[in-house]
Amino acid sequence: MRERLFARAATPDEVKQLQLPPGEPVVELHRTTYTADGTVVEFAIGVHAASRFAWEYDFKVPDSAKDREGQQ
Repeated sequence: MRERLFARAATPDEVKQLQLPPGEPVVELHRTTYTADGTVVEFAIGVHAASRFAWEYDFKVPDSAKDREGQQ
C-alpha cells in the first residue's frame, strides 16, 4: 500500500461540507493498495480537516547491521 499526504487550502465546497472555520487547511490523503504482483486493487482519496484528523503508522525497519542473507 502506498499513501501520499499533503496539506492544502480548502475549496469553498470543502469548507461548506466539512463545516470548516475560515482559513482552516485540509489534509488530502491518496491511498493505493496493490496485490503481491503489483495489481492495483484500491485507490481512494480522502479530504480531512487538518485540526480534526490524525494519522498513526507503525513500520518494521530491517536490521541494517545484517545483509540480505542474515549474516553480520
